[in-house]
Amino acid sequence: METDDKNFMKLKRDYLNLVLKISKLRYKGKEPPFELIMQAQEIGRLAHISEHQLDKLIFS
Repeated sequence: METDDKNFMKLKRDYLNLVLKISKLRYKGKEPPFELIMQAQEIGRLAHISEHQLDKLIFS
């Protein structure tokens, strides 16, 4: 696997881990910190996650 592919996959994994943290907080009835949502969006953009999917992080 090339270095770019490894970095891309790491970004996707990091994004999914952040989304999992956000989801767990919301499941517990807590609102996740805004900084956590913004971090997930930033990493999501680098990982080529669709804007629609990223917007769902904020408006869920």
